[in-house]
Amino acid sequence: MSIEIVLLFLTSDNIVRYFEIFLNLTSFRVSGRFFSTGTAASNRDNEDLLESIKERIARNRRILQKHSSSHLKAREVNASISNLRQSMASVQKKQKAAHEPPSNSIVNIPSQVSIEVLGNGTGLLRACFILRTPLKTYMFNCPENACRFLWQLRVRSSSVVDLFITSAKWDNIAGISSVLLSKEANAMSTRLHGAMNIKHFLECIRPFQDSDYGNCKYPSQVEERPYTMESYEDAGLKVTYIPLSPPFNLNNKEKRGKVNDVDVAFLIEMKEAARRIDALKLMELKVPKGPLIGKLKAGEAVTLQDGRTIQPHQVFSSQSSEGDEPLLLVAECTTEEHAKALLNSTSIQHLLSGEKQLSYMVHLSSEAVITTPTYKTLMEKLKNPKTTHLLINEENPVIPAVESVYKHTRLLRLISPSLFPALHPIGWNGIVTQNDELSQRQDDFIRVAPMQRYWMRRGNSVNEEPIINNLTSSEPEVSEKAKQLLADYHVLEKEIKQDCEFPKLTFFGTSSAVPSKYRNVTGYLVEGSEESALLVDVGEGTYGQMKAVFGEEGCKNILVNLHCVLVTHAHQDHMNGLYTIVARRREAFEDLGIPYRQLVLVCNRNVLKPLKTYSVCFENIEHLLDIVDISRHPLTPPSSPNGPPGKRPRLPSPHLPPSRDILGDLPKSFDKDVWKLDELKAVQVHHTRMANGYIMRIAGKRIVFSGDTKPCDLLVEEGQGADVLVHESTFEDGHEEDAMRKRHSTMGQAVDVGKRMNAKHIILTHFSARYPKVPTLPEYLDSQNIGVAMDMLRIRFDHLPLLPKLLPIYREVFVSELFELTIKKEQRVLKDQESLERRNHKKIAKKPI
Repeated sequence: MSIEIVLLFLTSDNIVRYFEIFLNLTSFRVSGRFFSTGTAASNRDNEDLLESIKERIARNRRILQKHSSSHLKAREVNASISNLRQSMASVQKKQKAAHEPPSNSIVNIPSQVSIEVLGNGTGLLRACFILRTPLKTYMFNCPENACRFLWQLRVRSSSVVDLFITSAKWDNIAGISSVLLSKEANAMSTRLHGAMNIKHFLECIRPFQDSDYGNCKYPSQVEERPYTMESYEDAGLKVTYIPLSPPFNLNNKEKRGKVNDVDVAFLIEMKEAARRIDALKLMELKVPKGPLIGKLKAGEAVTLQDGRTIQPHQVFSSQSSEGDEPLLLVAECTTEEHAKALLNSTSIQHLLSGEKQLSYMVHLSSEAVITTPTYKTLMEKLKNPKTTHLLINEENPVIPAVESVYKHTRLLRLISPSLFPALHPIGWNGIVTQNDELSQRQDDFIRVAPMQRYWMRRGNSVNEEPIINNLTSSEPEVSEKAKQLLADYHVLEKEIKQDCEFPKLTFFGTSSAVPSKYRNVTGYLVEGSEESALLVDVGEGTYGQMKAVFGEEGCKNILVNLHCVLVTHAHQDHMNGLYTIVARRREAFEDLGIPYRQLVLVCNRNVLKPLKTYSVCFENIEHLLDIVDISRHPLTPPSSPNGPPGKRPRLPSPHLPPSRDILGDLPKSFDKDVWKLDELKAVQVHHTRMANGYIMRIAGKRIVFSGDTKPCDLLVEEGQGADVLVHESTFEDGHEEDAMRKRHSTMGQAVDVGKRMNAKHIILTHFSARYPKVPTLPEYLDSQNIGVAMDMLRIRFDHLPLLPKLLPIYREVFVSELFELTIKKEQRVLKDQESLERRNHKKIAKKPI
């Protein structure tokens, strides 16, 4: 008799109450999902609690609208909203957990497991890959741009719960911050495996995340699992941490500059795949339909009504004889000493002796290490016909796997070949798939290509759509009207005078806060001559964009000629690429055999905090920089006569002066004739407490970079008569309230700043990620001096008049994208009108009659 029928016959209140208590203490499982018989009331309580939290959040948001973001009340309300969101996420997590099997349940053992290459060590992305199962994604190393290009493998950041770091260096951890910030508020905790001190560094840079994210806390909690914890295990696999510590040598340590010289290898053993229930065996044993089958699936024995006990193995289908479960070894050896440590590790002796066999080994070591005698000995001992050795490093084939970047740039190059250079590898033409056609076999290794997939365990059926990036050199399709506009523009392009090449501007990133599919975050290169260059802001992925524009050898020349980096403020979309630039620049000097010259870094104190923390936690790079701190540090005041004896009053925080001439503060290495720099000034702007724009006269031309800011009168005053104004334009017109709250500018405000400054040329940049390909292009832009920047734009000074001529072409080529933006704007206007009408009705209803 079912539970429902029993309840119909229980009419006594006491009996019903006792039965409810019994049910609340009992749980059962139906079709592989756990249900508590007392969860109905609990769910109602949770729903009521969630509604209450949502109401309190909405009330706090209304209060927040009445105060400026710097007001004490606004800070208190923001903190309250953050706590309420955490409470809501906790309740939702408990609700979800109540309807899901435990994480170590047999139903969570994956039937499909694949190794998928995200970055093959070349191009826009350094070496990294994922281990994918239907339920979870395990990521090995997280370099710059990883978050931006995860979508290529159809992976969401929220599904990346476990990050395995093989070596504590910037190339392996640079993208973690972006992955965390792109997760939803109720996402599962993110575990960081292997290298140490990563969480501490993330906590350091967290306060400087861009306010566009909504708050400065990561949506996902972070759990650090250093190699000292020895292993990690979940329902699908067991991971053994193998620390690789070379013999202590003070000279080598000082030479490498690494704080923690321990690399970590990972030995991954898949658990036995769950077997399927055999329907014929169920019929033979007369197991009835219902929750008993669910218990058998979960590995529990069940007792039938006739008293027979059925064990799970009695109803499972026969297991195919595939031998041992697959084993994967992941290793990055920084030096030959690390390779020796791996060779001598007790954790892999059963593999070296042949007692067990690896299915795959992923090698992340550099070319200099894999050619050493020790590494060759390791390869010889692991040599086996059943073992596949995948090599991911800087010498792999260069393949432009990022379809959005390369296709978009090809379209822009069709529009204006003189402003948008061909991206490296130049002339590459083909289709990138997950098969191994583009890989290269070399000795015992397979040099993998991006997006390639290798199966560790393949299910009976794989019904997913294949991932294909079509990068064949077919000409983009445009309308007849666009073709006519292009023909007219190309005539003008050929006729323009070429009498002033420098200064030359290159835009590596034009997106605000977070990268989009087609735009990277902020980074501008200013070249004063063939031998002189400056960088203004270096957002995450700046070096990758530079490499796409100039190629490997061209990058070395640019970096050797790079004298100075100017950072406007400490948000990660403006400085997260600094560490890579410093590292690659040092390598460029070594490769070209040139004595190293310190890179001048001009920034405020907030930029230096994460830089110093990185140097303490991972690798000391401060000696590679000559730092010019533009913050004003107040003098220590004398002891107060009324205060405690010997105790000085608290020092005020450093701040930025309204305007500061930096040219006199530059180090002795500064050579005005070589740098082609006659003026360099920092101007405080309205964004964070420490944010500034830069004004420079380079190669005889005056250029103003606004940085992130609201319209700033001081910048207008100091930048009067600029030849070029590069101004942020985060929002379209109509978003003035958002712009004011987040301290950014709308397009109309940026144009107004340029007109008041009497700038000869205005270039708009730093567009919100809501405009992935192109921002809105209102008619008032159609003047003689306003242009819109795109990624990979590289423009000579004498070509600046061409930039405004592109606007009519953009409107025709991107007509569908602009139409969608118009629809969204109209929908937003209607929504705002309805909201205003509702508020007015409420006010009228509250008035006494």
